[in-house]
Amino acid sequence: MIDFFSKLYSSIENKNAFLSKVKFYGAQRAILKFLANLFIPIYLKLTNHNNHRLKVDGKSNLIVSLTTFPVRIGKIWIVIECMLRQTYKPDKIILWLSKEQFKSLDQLPKRLLKLRERGLEINLCDGDLRSYKKYIYTLEEFPDSHFITVDDDFIYPSSLIEELMSAHKKKKDHIICHRAHMMTKVNGALAPYHNWIKEYKGASTSNQIFFTSGGGTLFPPKSLGEEASNATVFMNKCKLADDVWLNAMSNLNNTSITKIDSKYKVNIPITIMSNVTLASSNVDKDLNDIQIKAVRDHYWNTLKHDVFKI
Repeated sequence: MIDFFSKLYSSIENKNAFLSKVKFYGAQRAILKFLANLFIPIYLKLTNHNNHRLKVDGKSNLIVSLTTFPVRIGKIWIVIECMLRQTYKPDKIILWLSKEQFKSLDQLPKRLLKLRERGLEINLCDGDLRSYKKYIYTLEEFPDSHFITVDDDFIYPSSLIEELMSAHKKKKDHIICHRAHMMTKVNGALAPYHNWIKEYKGASTSNQIFFTSGGGTLFPPKSLGEEASNATVFMNKCKLADDVWLNAMSNLNNTSITKIDSKYKVNIPITIMSNVTLASSNVDKDLNDIQIKAVRDHYWNTLKHDVFKI
């Protein structure tokens, strides 16, 4: 059922200018999103869970790493279920939470806690590194592991990890992403964020690819470098934009980025009441451009390295 809705949702394209103008395609997406959010959770609750679990054998070659916060904690189980039902199973799924937001595991929803029986690990961390929790602790504790980042507000198709790993086998040192924007130039310089090609649909290996880590992104060991863990810098320069930081770190580490051409072009958003996304906040207030400039200036001033040179 997940793949069925994902295929339908991905098939909607703005092919006709008039229909786009009258919001026809937007209405289609809204209806499908509503239906998917209605029926998929029911399907996940009713189907046989014994067929969808990880092998708990101590291996950590491939880790799915994610985080969330109180507003979304009630539906994060849907994302975990999507990861447990992948055609290519990871060795671990780790959910990193802040002790400032969740004092103990007892505060968490019972449905989420029950997923530990099928392989989910939940770790409470000191402090709050916001969205950076998605990767920072996995990077530090499992430096020799491959890890995949996903967000807490999307429904993911069952082939996500398989598609990422298939591309990884051909380009082992590359960061492999499912969703990305294409950075563009104006008069030879990096264009403002709103001028980029958003949600680039094709496959590409390019220094103009800007991956969005929450769409499903595979990081091989050593692909980001030690500077990626510099919380002092990222919390000061781009506190609200972990993707800005991760793309800058891949450039600083001279790691190539490959965007795959998935059969599921876009992921279905999970409906969450009172939800405010970092993406919408950054775009609405031009914070992406401000934070890109801050990171870019910092590494040019300290290392003479342009981390957003295209």
